[in-house]
Amino acid sequence: MQELITIPNLPAGTQKKLRSIVDDINNISQSVLAETNDTNRKDLECQIQTKLEDHTPYPGISRLTPSLYLCGAAAVVPAHLDKLGVSCVVNVAPELPDTPLSSVTNPLYLRINAQDRAGVNLAAHFEEVADLIEEVRLSGGCSLVHCVAGVSRSASLCLAYLIKYGGMSLREAYTHVQSRRPQVRPNSGFFQQLRQYEQDLRGSCSVEMIYFASLDKEIPDILEPEYRAMEDFYQRYRTSLKKR
Repeated sequence: MQELITIPNLPAGTQKKLRSIVDDINNISQSVLAETNDTNRKDLECQIQTKLEDHTPYPGISRLTPSLYLCGAAAVVPAHLDKLGVSCVVNVAPELPDTPLSSVTNPLYLRINAQDRAGVNLAAHFEEVADLIEEVRLSGGCSLVHCVAGVSRSASLCLAYLIKYGGMSLREAYTHVQSRRPQVRPNSGFFQQLRQYEQDLRGSCSVEMIYFASLDKEIPDILEPEYRAMEDFYQRYRTSLKKR
């Protein structure tokens, strides 16, 4: 959710206008997150709930399903993983040291060598990670996937899992994951790879790439409302400052 940062010496009237702009952006964001598909699910799908009690009590760790968690490296605390019953950890941050693991539960550990760059072939790991997460779920365990921030690489692997085993399209999976972790934002290259993965598995693609002039590049259409809202915010903010 966007928050208004008070700017010193800015007239009260301008502050009021900016607050109105922020409120508009928040309303748009809520509308985007509300776009879900109520198609009937089976097995894993029926487990995915959005009730408050489904969210983890540990800051920075997002529960995507009863058997899958997503977070950044800073949130990985062995004691918390023990309490959550994490039995498998996937680390997709080769620039960091190995994930600190519990010596008590001794979870499975998979380290993926992939940098957060659009040209990196993260898709080469989609099947391996998705199959591992599902195997752990079927055995009664749960998995945690992390990168540095829990925004791009690890989120992409979780999206691939939901496409393959969650019965979701990429659009549905992204909407679901963002509802649990609003900051998720796979880079454009990973989105392209997820689109191809969905095409290969389902025979169609639910997300299109569109040209966004302000950035002079293609973006996933599912992100367009957010980019438009921010573009409008900055434009109105600059206009308000000129009227001072």
